[in-house]
Amino acid sequence: MTDATPGPAEAPAVAAAAPGTEPAAEATPAASEPASVAGAAPAAEQASLAAPPAAPRGLSYAVDIVFCVDVTGSMTPILDQVKANALRFFSDVQSNLTAKGKTIDELRVRVVAFRDIVADGEVALQESPFFELPAEQSGFSAFVNGLVAEGGGDAPESGLEAVALAMTSPWTTRGDRRRQVVVVWTDQPAHPLDALALPPALAGRVPADFSALTDLWEDPQGPLGSSSKRLILFAPDGPGWSDISGVWENVVHHPSQAGGGLSDVDYGTIIDSIGNSV
Repeated sequence: MTDATPGPAEAPAVAAAAPGTEPAAEATPAASEPASVAGAAPAAEQASLAAPPAAPRGLSYAVDIVFCVDVTGSMTPILDQVKANALRFFSDVQSNLTAKGKTIDELRVRVVAFRDIVADGEVALQESPFFELPAEQSGFSAFVNGLVAEGGGDAPESGLEAVALAMTSPWTTRGDRRRQVVVVWTDQPAHPLDALALPPALAGRVPADFSALTDLWEDPQGPLGSSSKRLILFAPDGPGWSDISGVWENVVHHPSQAGGGLSDVDYGTIIDSIGNSV
């Protein structure tokens, strides 16, 4: 797998830091990172997704986060947590980053909600625009609170389609240093990608198969910077998710209980994982 050449506004990539140290400069793209195991210490995750040093004075650091959220019926527990904390998400992330000695200048978030294209058709995927926080916090909260955990049929769900839409998000081009974070929350395995099952509106936006999706993640000329992309999976070991964590670079996988609605994952763990990835 090859790493992308950073865009003209982006600083060079970071070499993976030794445990307990910060990298001195962004010079070499991070190596492929193993998936984490459930219950791994936050320090281990931070070492595996080594954060860049604070941007030098005069340089700005912009972070985009896309949440791919399973909104089928079993996901009520985690969806309720997200709804309850949406209005304080920005302050919670900032507090976590401050505790880790990190500073960012711009934070935007967007949501890709997914169910099962086979069972739910065109309503299986819902997308929000990016919300700039804290200025558009109320819009982010309104979108999240409008999500309803329902449908989905039997497992698996259309999680890989959601990841594809997240990867091709309109990422920010602002800032001298950037981070692109995709966070997946699901308690079910993923359907194999099937171009024939896609609604017409999505036909040109989702790769035809897993190999093409992998190429999109790894593509040096693709939408994601090799040194800036991060993928955090709160998902069961199973088709789709284990395939990703076993092959893709810059991935941390927190295995969840299949069918448990992520009831074993609390909001604080999500915030901490995001803080470690930035």
